[in-house]
Amino acid sequence: MYDSFQRFERLYSVGLASEHNRTNQWPVDASHPRHPHSRTPTTDHPNAIPVPAPGRSWLTRLIAGEIELPAVAAAAPCPDVGIPAEALAVGRALACTDLFLLDSADRPTRERLIVELARRAAERGESVLVLSPDPAAVDRLVESLASNRSLRAVRALAEDENPHRPTPAVTRLTSQVLGIGRADQMKREAALAISALEAKLSRFDRSRTVRVQLDTVERERRELGIRLESIAAEVRAEAVAAMRVNCDAALAPLESERAVVAAKRAEKEAALAATRSKRADRLKRPGLFARLLGRAKPAGDVAELDRTIGVLEGELNDLTQRETKLDTESAAIVNRFAGEAEQPIAETIAARRAAIEPRQRELETEAARLDLSVREFLPRRATADDTVENGAPSPATRTDLERELAVARTRLEELAQAGSDLARRLLAEAQIVVGTPGSLAADPVFRARTGPFALLVLDHAEELTEADFEHLSARAARWVLAGDAALPEEPRPHLNGNGRHRRGEPALLARLASLLDGEPWAIEGDRLVFRLVHLNAEKRKALSREPVLDNPHVELRVGDGDDPILAEIAFPASTSVVDAKSFLFSQLGEVLLRPCGERQWRRGEERLTVCWPAAETGSGVWVDLDPGVRELVTGAGSAAFTAAIDFERSAGWDEKKAEAWLNEHEPAASASRLAVLPRVEPELAVRSLPV
Repeated sequence: MYDSFQRFERLYSVGLASEHNRTNQWPVDASHPRHPHSRTPTTDHPNAIPVPAPGRSWLTRLIAGEIELPAVAAAAPCPDVGIPAEALAVGRALACTDLFLLDSADRPTRERLIVELARRAAERGESVLVLSPDPAAVDRLVESLASNRSLRAVRALAEDENPHRPTPAVTRLTSQVLGIGRADQMKREAALAISALEAKLSRFDRSRTVRVQLDTVERERRELGIRLESIAAEVRAEAVAAMRVNCDAALAPLESERAVVAAKRAEKEAALAATRSKRADRLKRPGLFARLLGRAKPAGDVAELDRTIGVLEGELNDLTQRETKLDTESAAIVNRFAGEAEQPIAETIAARRAAIEPRQRELETEAARLDLSVREFLPRRATADDTVENGAPSPATRTDLERELAVARTRLEELAQAGSDLARRLLAEAQIVVGTPGSLAADPVFRARTGPFALLVLDHAEELTEADFEHLSARAARWVLAGDAALPEEPRPHLNGNGRHRRGEPALLARLASLLDGEPWAIEGDRLVFRLVHLNAEKRKALSREPVLDNPHVELRVGDGDDPILAEIAFPASTSVVDAKSFLFSQLGEVLLRPCGERQWRRGEERLTVCWPAAETGSGVWVDLDPGVRELVTGAGSAAFTAAIDFERSAGWDEKKAEAWLNEHEPAASASRLAVLPRVEPELAVRSLPV
């Protein structure tokens, strides 16, 4: 039932921001109806609150407790915003369909979240108005928003504001520059485009003859280039053919002799093979009958055959040596002819190239001259094959240029016919308007709009009165008030010189913060208070307060009546959220989870862990809850979140039991419309309760 901790201990002394120009302070022009719903609700937000019945203003009825606001829809933290508390605050402000408060005493944090809120609302298609009575804050806000080039942000100026006073970056975002200045610039750009196209068309016509000449020269250059590349191959082929005729004539006698030697060698090899076969037959052992009959071969025949084989082998060796010698002589003749041909080949190649190269140089000079002439006519060479320069295609034909020229003239005519309405249309396209209250009656960006904004964000809301808000609320369907709710509104001079209200009276932001705060944790003076029941101011005053017997520093606040209830528990301010959670669980059995974003399950052999990645900051402290169950808490105070819950399997926890435990203890949707933001990301301090 407790879904967030929305109160944070104040670290700053009470005091208002710097004095502002009277024109830029609240209230704004009185031309708008005081009733926040006296106009047709915008359709920018599908869940805009309905128009109430006539009578007292919606805000007065809300403060009086006559209106009960519905719970804010579940909101996911906005990624990449900052610490989890800031990410969740922006997500809840975007999800709220009526009134939401950002309570922050730290100006840089507040302005950073206003920028994130306006940017994300604009990215999802909503129109956003951001107002601040501090011109310097307005400059910082619009400059930060303009860093996102996909958004169209406008800096609205009050009547007495100098448009050149801001930085150059902010000046470029004023209505004067984005409206009238941008309209004039568009007309100048259209006229310059026409002049450029007319000049290009004229140059195109004058360059036609030159381009034809250049194409002819380029064609001849390509032909000569091909000719030069083929000279070497042609000359070498001719030389090789002539050399082959002479070389063949010189090799003819050697080839004839080699044929004779080859024939003799073949003859000797055949005779040697036959003799070796015969000798093998003689060496075979005669059979029994051959020996009995006296037919054994005489040994003298084998010796004769051996002598014949030796003679044949010697002759074959001589023939082989002769063949080798003939091959060497043939190779020497071929090499001699080849060497003798290299010099004539080189000379012939050089002579033929020398006959062509002068013409080629002449063509190169002529091509360079013609190319320069073409470049004088056109920004680039416009040839038939339409090349691309600087990443963009340029027209290749006169028809393309004429078509572009017609389009440019039509655009200039449309801009001229629009007249002063063009500046208004440009300003009406602004997604985000940032200005001072005084700019509402002076800047043309508001006259250009035809309806209210989807979202109004008011900075320095601690200076806002109920009447101021009623004036401003007509500008949008839903509102976000950002300021320091701990500061009382500073009395300001009115027409009669008296203060707008009595000094010390709670400011509107403080009253709304008390009314819209529905979170269980709060800082009250030197106390960290946990609320079990949310009561109004009168009922809270009637609570009886009793210290805990064994820990007198802890105070129980009980409602009187027939059925007394424990409404609040107050701890010393130095008590950490971890210690307070441990005390509440051990004494009251209260499990206070504060998840942030979508949850994920991590299943291990020893434990089940459900985690919320949006709250994981890299450090934290574990709090023991039920047996085998512990909670990982990150951050501190209003920035404390539940990052994970561990279920030990050894203690009997399985997925079904763990899921049931979560369903029982997860907090319900909160009706709170207040987000209290820390100055910086706090370190989680672990301190014990005083004894």
